[in-house]
Amino acid sequence: MNKYVLTCAPMWLVMVLLIACQGPQGPAGPQGPTGQGCTVSTLNAGSLGAPNGGALVSCANGTQAMILNGTNGTNGTNGSIITPVQFCTNSVTTYPSTFAEVGFCINGTLYAVYSANGGFETQVVSGEYGSDGINASCDFSVSGCNVTDN
Repeated sequence: MNKYVLTCAPMWLVMVLLIACQGPQGPAGPQGPTGQGCTVSTLNAGSLGAPNGGALVSCANGTQAMILNGTNGTNGTNGSIITPVQFCTNSVTTYPSTFAEVGFCINGTLYAVYSANGGFETQVVSGEYGSDGINASCDFSVSGCNVTDN
């Protein structure tokens, strides 16, 4: 006599059993309360304590919320112009073989990343420097934000 053990039922069989074993649907729940809408009206400048105008939200339950228009703030100070400056000006960066190093001129002062000691951003004062860019090495001079190859 052969004994068979059902180890895995096909998905369609599981679905048929679940559908066939479903009980009757329950009764519908009670009707929910009627919603309470709100209206929005525009407030003109100077009306209802709104010096610059705004909006008034009024709801059926008697609550209200006023939203006021603000005033424009004062202009901020101009930001800094940041200009990239390439060292070794005769080199052309060509990915992936040639990378000329660059600094950034911010408000007339040149900054660059110095790679010693883990690397850090520093000011590059006027003087003579050397760049060891990948396939773009050179000696150059700095005067303010102006760079010339030596």
